[in-house]
Amino acid sequence: MMAQALLDTPFAQPAEPNPLGTDPLGKGPGKPAGRRWPLLVKLAVTVVILGALAAGADWQGIVARLSAADPWLFAAGFAVKALTLPFASQRWRAVGRAAGFRLTRWTAFRLQMASGFLGQILPGSVGADLLRGWFTWRLGHPAGPVMLALLVDRLMALLGVVLIGLVGLPHLAAVAPPAVAGTVLAGALVLAVAMGLLLLAGRIPRDRLPIPKRLRDGGLVRTAWGAVAQLRAMAGNPAAWAALGHSVGVHLATIGATILFARSVGLPLGWLDGLAIVPAAIVAAALPVSLGGWGVREGAMVAGFALLGFDAGAALLVSLLIGLSIAVLSLPGGLFWLLLRNETASRPDPVQPGIAVPAALPTDSTR
Repeated sequence: MMAQALLDTPFAQPAEPNPLGTDPLGKGPGKPAGRRWPLLVKLAVTVVILGALAAGADWQGIVARLSAADPWLFAAGFAVKALTLPFASQRWRAVGRAAGFRLTRWTAFRLQMASGFLGQILPGSVGADLLRGWFTWRLGHPAGPVMLALLVDRLMALLGVVLIGLVGLPHLAAVAPPAVAGTVLAGALVLAVAMGLLLLAGRIPRDRLPIPKRLRDGGLVRTAWGAVAQLRAMAGNPAAWAALGHSVGVHLATIGATILFARSVGLPLGWLDGLAIVPAAIVAAALPVSLGGWGVREGAMVAGFALLGFDAGAALLVSLLIGLSIAVLSLPGGLFWLLLRNETASRPDPVQPGIAVPAALPTDSTR
């Protein structure tokens, strides 16, 4: 019922082909049952992990820590977490500029708030990223550059958390088994090599690719190779690197909030600790395997805190505080969604045939 209610006028499927997918919720005609499976799997993963953590938690200890929490540190943690919103919106503005379209600071913030709100309440596999792209397209920006910006936005978010993880790697190596630190380093190296190969591959003309001509001339390869060429061109764009700076700001704000929440409930978590363990939780929460990152974020946080010698109940409490702060901060986005809904309802659908995009993207850009 929620999904259907959101499909009224501004979100209804236009008569012309929609370049951002079948509809903004990723629901195609005639496939409602098939679309339920990803939601059910995510729901199962969330419930199983949270259930396992809850079953083994010391709830009396959690309640005692929460009741004795320092209200000033708690408020400070909430305020620092709120900084992720302007950082994330400015990242979207920067990647948009690099992709070829311009947004004002206020418009980028409205888009971030509205998509974050819908990403929290909508069932299904489509998250805040695709919804932000949908709103941006409905405001009159070309679908091709919007989709390129979505891809670069995710890439910069990943690069930002990897860079922070590398800064915390020496401390992680000091407190974790060698295999843990080795996995982090190997992941960073794989990402660096993959990006380097991607940029080098962009120099190869499509007609010289060592694959059958039928595949080279196919729509999929043409689209993919065009995107690779555009990504390579954007690598030299200062706006793309500004987006990386905003991404680092998003993740540092999350780490700062985690430290403040931990200290508010009596855990002496330091900056080196946060740089070492929180990036893994950020990556885990961004994986499209649970609802809003719930469950996997808590599991990663509990495992990371255990490396530092903190009990699982305290780690679970801190992670729940982070998740609840995200949910609370997204609530004002409902007003921005209503305003954008009215604004885009009066606009004609941009008609840009021939552009197809994936039906789902990763979820929360503020992590």
